Amino acid sequence: MAPPTKEVTDHLKSLYATYRKTADIDAKGLFYAPDIIQICGPLPSYWATDAPTIVRYVREALGGQSDGGDVNVKGEMDGCTIRPLTEDEFFFESDEVTAPTGFTAAQLKQRAEAEGWVGMRVDLWVDADKEGMLVKVKYWWKKQGEGWVQALHDITYMGPRDGTEGTDGEILP
Repeated sequence: MAPPTKEVTDHLKSLYATYRKTADIDAKGLFYAPDIIQICGPLPSYWATDAPTIVRYVREALGGQSDGGDVNVKGEMDGCTIRPLTEDEFFFESDEVTAPTGFTAAQLKQRAEAEGWVGMRVDLWVDADKEGMLVKVKYWWKKQGEGWVQALHDITYMGPRDGTEGTDGEILP
């Protein structure tokens, strides 16, 4: 799969920054393809195959609040970086992680290639005296109509900060 152009990655960075700052949880769902998929290696039961389920997960993570930009249950995320995926990051976890979605890892890769998905790596963290939470996500985007929508969330890490947050990524305000 050919790497995306700088124009495309710059556009996706801008879209993600807008998504991140969108306070209304239901409005975040407008950034998702109707058939969006979510997989989560650290917590395989945190999977989804549609936008309403992911919106519900976000709402639950916020303790039922109806709005709240880029936050988690502990508070606002202090740091965020984004960058295009490298060639060696073009994979979709294991079949064990993807199985609840009804897809194998190979099927997701085939779908990504067929639909022209573009992957962006996002690191989000809470400082908390350098011992806060870190979340690493591969956000996969696809062209839909005249715009781009999120096709897949691949949550690859959820845990304590490990010193790798923000590696080679562009800092988002």
